[in-house]
Amino acid sequence: MAEISAFLGSALTTIDPKGRMAIPANFRNPLIHGSKGESIAVLSFNADGQCLQGCGTARLDSLLAQMQHREDLASEQGSEFRTELFGGPRFNTTFRITFDGSGRLILPKLLVAMARIDKHVFFSGNGTDFSVWGVEHLLSLDDTRLASQQYVARFMMDELGGKA
Repeated sequence: MAEISAFLGSALTTIDPKGRMAIPANFRNPLIHGSKGESIAVLSFNADGQCLQGCGTARLDSLLAQMQHREDLASEQGSEFRTELFGGPRFNTTFRITFDGSGRLILPKLLVAMARIDKHVFFSGNGTDFSVWGVEHLLSLDDTRLASQQYVARFMMDELGGKA
């Protein structure tokens, strides 16, 4: 039976001023599995969620194939397809980041700034991908769709003895 690899659960970690942080253990194996055995995380900014989205390289390949399919359909229908309008918002903040055996990586400063990450970093599994927030930013958002993530982040911060 084929192994099913999904991003499940939540985790809390920290980031230092140089952007170094560790991917939580429960997210590493799905990343490696989703990156064809390589220790690579694909991270990009999600403007709607005001967070980072992470996945393996196979999911990135799938998203690129979807974009190519949309371009092919537009061409067949005689319509214009502009990659800078469709792909730009999705891919202009996307980075392939190698991590070591302990899950440590350096998050690009652009992503740290866009996601408003300070010290505490909250990971939330979404099945095929995961979300990453600066805890303080996540807790400041007024969006009922984020209630579960906010509750778990607040709970984890309380357990840590941090301010939530």
